[in-house]
Amino acid sequence: NYAAANAFLDALAAHRGAAGLAGQSLAWGFWSQASGMTGDLDDTDRGRMSRNGLLGLADEQGLALFDAAASSAATLLVPARFDLAGIRADDAAPQPVFTALVPAVRRGTAQAASAAGSFAERLLRLPETERVAAALDLVRQKVAAVLGYGSPDEVEAERAFRELGFDSLSAVELRNRLGEAAGVRLPVTVVFDHPNPTALA
Repeated sequence: NYAAANAFLDALAAHRGAAGLAGQSLAWGFWSQASGMTGDLDDTDRGRMSRNGLLGLADEQGLALFDAAASSAATLLVPARFDLAGIRADDAAPQPVFTALVPAVRRGTAQAASAAGSFAERLLRLPETERVAAALDLVRQKVAAVLGYGSPDEVEAERAFRELGFDSLSAVELRNRLGEAAGVRLPVTVVFDHPNPTALA
């Protein structure tokens, strides 16, 4: 298990550093060149990482970061390439790991509630016959954002989520974006509990 092994190495480096001994753990971002670790990533995976602020490292960039890390006394470093401007521009809450790097994107509780309230209020103002269509528009907008479609119009409302390109990670991202936009707490399995965007709306 990579997570357990990496956690052990991080702790070992910290322990050695506290004892005045040499030790450093590097939590690498992903490298652009295909390898044993990244060879199975497809365009959907890479697109999701990019939208979440993590960009691939070219060999030259990785080697430069390695040299910089070697000259640092820190016991734990994250040599990676981030798209902080993209994270700031995203209307969704940032991944927790980025909140210290881009505090400007953090939305206050009142602001998030206001955004969710505005959708709920807009929905209530609509005739009952138009509410499902408005909810479907929201679902298609968020699906397009999560999967990197050029427009919500490209999202086929009757097509199965798996066929649209969803996996477990992107399903959770969609759930988070929908929950924030609508002001409701949705189950983690909400995408796979519904066959397609129309059913979810």
